[in-house]
Amino acid sequence: MFNSDARSGPTSKIVSGVFWSYLSFICGKGLSFVTTIILARLLLPEEFGVMGYCLIIIQYLDIINSAGIDGALISRRDHIEEAANAAFLGNIALGCVTFIISWIAAPATANFFKAPEVTLTLRVLALSLPISGLGMVPDALIQRSLRFRTKMIPEISRNLTKGLSSVILALAGFGVWSLVWGQIIGGLTGTLLAWLLAGWKPTRRYNAEATRSILKFGFHIIILDFAGAFRNNVDYILVGRILGASALGYYTMAYRIPELFINSLNYVIGRVSFPTLAAMQADHERMRSFYFTYIRYLSTFIFPVGVGIALTAPVFIPAFLSSTWNFAIAPTSLISMALTISAIGFVPGVLYKAMGRPEILNRLGLIKILIAVAVLWYSTRWGIIGVAAGQIIIGMISVTLDTLVANWIMHYQLWQLIKAILPSFSASIVMGLSLIALNKIFTLNDMGGFLIMVIFGIVVYFATVFIISRSTVTQGLAVLRQVLARPQIAS
Repeated sequence: MFNSDARSGPTSKIVSGVFWSYLSFICGKGLSFVTTIILARLLLPEEFGVMGYCLIIIQYLDIINSAGIDGALISRRDHIEEAANAAFLGNIALGCVTFIISWIAAPATANFFKAPEVTLTLRVLALSLPISGLGMVPDALIQRSLRFRTKMIPEISRNLTKGLSSVILALAGFGVWSLVWGQIIGGLTGTLLAWLLAGWKPTRRYNAEATRSILKFGFHIIILDFAGAFRNNVDYILVGRILGASALGYYTMAYRIPELFINSLNYVIGRVSFPTLAAMQADHERMRSFYFTYIRYLSTFIFPVGVGIALTAPVFIPAFLSSTWNFAIAPTSLISMALTISAIGFVPGVLYKAMGRPEILNRLGLIKILIAVAVLWYSTRWGIIGVAAGQIIIGMISVTLDTLVANWIMHYQLWQLIKAILPSFSASIVMGLSLIALNKIFTLNDMGGFLIMVIFGIVVYFATVFIISRSTVTQGLAVLRQVLARPQIAS
């Protein structure tokens, strides 16, 4: 039941898996983006803020809820059925436990964020925890058998039903409850489809070693994920606690827009590059060469997107989200620049994992958490604009740390890093100045104007890159083919 199809070689499955997982990822982000635009026109910032309070807690409880059990099951090589049974029972138990925790913790959470409405909202939203827990084993078994095309169905259906439900309920005047019930309905849809498509049923078969292995793996994942979740949510916690629900709603929207594009590009390019770097561990020179190629082409895509979002936010937000969200314009521009800077620090992280040195990532992560808490706490005195500006400072410090550590490992010269990012950096500056001039001349302030700015920016950027560094453009497709082909050699 759990064996992959022997008629397909591992290489064809990997290539197919990459395609379908990326297609699923892009479709999911696209649906999320469209839904965000629609809901922003129907709901108030305060309602997004209340949901934001609840999602902060749910994210931590979801770490306990999954406990890395799905990852342990995917990596398991023997006693699969027994491990699946143990994982299923574990997910049921953890789903019940996290629901009870959320029910008990809801009043304290409401007091912490000074928002009484959070108590009931969080308790109802917590229904999503046992629902998602029930779907983890079938979902993991689909992944384990490399059936990524099949996995697309519950993932896209989850996002689609979540978005449609939220929009319909928002139109009916349900306010924040449209977000809550949309989350629950989407989770229920994904779980039901995972069960239907996995072709698995629990049995009574039991193996003590498999159970211990699942639990041990999960314990380590919980610790690692908690640290990552705190690092990713410290700004939301501080904004929500100190500045209130309305500020959190604006900040959430300001962060979500650049995050959908910049972090998504980081994710996709990183997923492709990780196995390539891992395959080069023994060849230091090839790894160094690919490392700078990675930075070069990452910056080629990330820099213009970041600058473009920062400069088009004053047109995009009132045109697409409505003038209600104008207070999010400045934070969106600042966060876009912060994520653009931080993107360069993402590259060393992939390098550390590829070299089998995740402890470096964890140690740097601890330092970055301390820096982030200090900077963001201090910056809250200037509101969400101050917090967004603080993200730029954090990004600059983080990239500096990552660059120094990567230099210690790779032994490269600073000019090599500058040379790698200079074409895209220069072209992004030219594009940015051109967009500013275009908007000054024509005063673009509607949806049509936004589309003109996007098209104009793309043309100016790639024309400038071609003039400054023709090889960056002419070799781009060849490099992408090389990245996709190299992991196949190891198979």
